[in-house]
Amino acid sequence: MSMQRRWFGMAVVAGSLFAVTGCAHDRIPNVQITPRSEWAKAEPVAERLHTHTPKYLTVHHAGVKDDGLVPGDEQMRRLYTFSVNEKPWGDVPYHYVIDRRGKVFEGRLTKFAPDTNTGYDVNGHICVCVKGDLTTQPLLEAQYRSLVDLLVKLAAEYDIPDSRVAGHMDYSPGKTDCPGVLEQYIKDGTLLRDMAAVRGGHTFTFEAKTMP
Repeated sequence: MSMQRRWFGMAVVAGSLFAVTGCAHDRIPNVQITPRSEWAKAEPVAERLHTHTPKYLTVHHAGVKDDGLVPGDEQMRRLYTFSVNEKPWGDVPYHYVIDRRGKVFEGRLTKFAPDTNTGYDVNGHICVCVKGDLTTQPLLEAQYRSLVDLLVKLAAEYDIPDSRVAGHMDYSPGKTDCPGVLEQYIKDGTLLRDMAAVRGGHTFTFEAKTMP
């Protein structure tokens, strides 16, 4: 066999292997996450929590206007107090929260199922909340970029396919307008395209959208 044919054969084999294992070469962003230990002053109420196996990535917005003036760690403490004192929840309802500056906070541990006001089966869902009322406030670029990076990281960590990235309203149709304008990014494919760009080590242009 000639050297040229040998190299051609090796290239075909290598290409086939890449087609099968290409995801192993995805770029996983280094997301800076503020751990729970840095903001929490109280432990979760363990008896109100139950474990689950993460299978879905579900996007929320807070649904409350946020001017960004209250520091994210203080907002997390307030959310915790509300969740355990005014709701029957054992912790903040979300696994991750992204503030108006794009800072990511760890909330409920992902081994525990989240909580919801809308009654869908929360088992298997990793819930990511973007702060603000995104039906009336604009989604900020820093928030969106943190969301994309975080979703790419979580999808790789928990082996969750893109087909299982959705918005809160997709599981509670007619009961909520959450995640506000972010649903436009999900429905028209922008979010998945931007996630693919990050995986490929490419940049993407932030596109501001409005509610329909």
